[in-house]
Amino acid sequence: MKISETSTDYEKLAQKIYEEILALQGVENIDVRHNVKIKGKSGVEHQIDVFWEYKYAGIAHRVLIECKHYSHAVSLLHVRNLHGLTTDIPNSTGIIVTTIGFQSGAKEYADFYEMGLKLIRKPRGEDWDGFIQIVNIQMKFLKNHYLDFKVSYDGKDQATRDIVEQDPSVLSTNSAEIVVRDEDHEPCAFNLWLDRHVLSGSDGFGVECETTLLPDKSYVVTPDNRELKLGKVVVTYMSTQFEQDLEIDAMNLVEAVLQDFSSGEVEHMHHKNA
Repeated sequence: MKISETSTDYEKLAQKIYEEILALQGVENIDVRHNVKIKGKSGVEHQIDVFWEYKYAGIAHRVLIECKHYSHAVSLLHVRNLHGLTTDIPNSTGIIVTTIGFQSGAKEYADFYEMGLKLIRKPRGEDWDGFIQIVNIQMKFLKNHYLDFKVSYDGKDQATRDIVEQDPSVLSTNSAEIVVRDEDHEPCAFNLWLDRHVLSGSDGFGVECETTLLPDKSYVVTPDNRELKLGKVVVTYMSTQFEQDLEIDAMNLVEAVLQDFSSGEVEHMHHKNA
C-alpha cells in the first residue's frame, strides 16, 4: 500500500513530520513551508518541496527538503542536484526524503557533503524491535442496578429540621429528582452518588443485595438550592459484571515513519490524525 496517493500529498506529509520534530525540539522561529521558491546567489529561482527554517542557540538554519515519491530507488543524480541547491542558497543544508531508498553512490556522496537521506514510509513490525508493539488489555466492567431505596434525613441537624417544618413536601421525591452533594464534591445525581458509596460485587453478582449507608456529610439539594442533611440511606441493588478483551497495536496508530537511510535509525513516528 502506498503511503500517499500523490507527490503533493507526500510533500505535505513531510511538512507535517518536520513541523512535529521542530515542536518537540522547542526551537525558535519555526517556519516549515510547502512548495517554496527561493532565489539563490546566482539569481536563479529554485523550487523547494519543503523549506524548513528555524533558529537554534541564536543561529538561523535553513533546510531544503526534496521529496521523491518514487516506487524505485533515488539515483545519485538527484543527490547531486540537491547539493547544487545548497551551494547556491546561502546557509542551507539539504535532505532528500523518499519511500524506497537510494541507488549506489548516493549515500557516499551525501555523507561526504553532509546531506541527509531519509525514508518516509509505512511502519513495519521491526520498527518496534526492543519496544512493546502490541498491548493486550483484559477489562472487567462492574455495574450496580439500584432496585429500591429509602432515605432518612438527619433529625439532629437544625437547618434540616427547619426546612422540613416549613415545607414537609421536600421529604417526598423520587430517585430521578434527587441531587446529592458530598462535602468537597460537586452536586451529582442520586445514582451517581450511590455509585460512589456502594461497592460493586461486595456480596456477589446477579443476586439482590441490601446495604445501609450512614454518610457523614452528605446533603440532598432541593430544586431551590436548599440542603437537607442525609442521615441514612437503605438501598437494594444488584451488581453485574462483564469482561472484554482489547488489543492495541501501536502500528495501527502510526501513519508514517521517518528513518535515516544511512544509519537505519527511526527518527520520528507520525501518528494518524496528528
